[in-house]
Amino acid sequence: MKTYIGTKKLEAEQMTRGEYNEYRGWTIPENENPKDEGYLVEYSDGYESWSPKKQFEEAYREYNESELPSTAILMNSADYKERFKAEYYQLKIRFFGLMNMCGKWDRDALTFEPTCPRSTYELQLKAMKDYMAILEMRAVMEGIELDTSAVDSCN
Repeated sequence: MKTYIGTKKLEAEQMTRGEYNEYRGWTIPENENPKDEGYLVEYSDGYESWSPKKQFEEAYREYNESELPSTAILMNSADYKERFKAEYYQLKIRFFGLMNMCGKWDRDALTFEPTCPRSTYELQLKAMKDYMAILEMRAVMEGIELDTSAVDSCN
């Protein structure tokens, strides 16, 4: 067998197996526990199913545009422009994350002891900012429209 990995965006809400069967108008089979916890899942094409809680929570995370997993769908695209957007959004998310960490450091609010000197993080921020500027220039030259509104909420 081959190994696969999937990435998809879907809608879901918590629902027991019994609630799901009632929702569908089905009689629950005798060998199934109606109290099993899980999720009603709706895919982009309208297909609905029920997933047990453990399997669902191992496979899915709540969608948040300002976190790295939100870029997974773009990363998996066959279109290089979509992969380019993923690269840019990931960089911005990481840049703002490091900026926030440095801000906490300045306010003496870190919950851990950094292992590198502050100057190392400053060099990294500068390199990341330069890299973002290059990607932004390329986007203009290549006609790639970057939506910065969602990622800007990271800062």
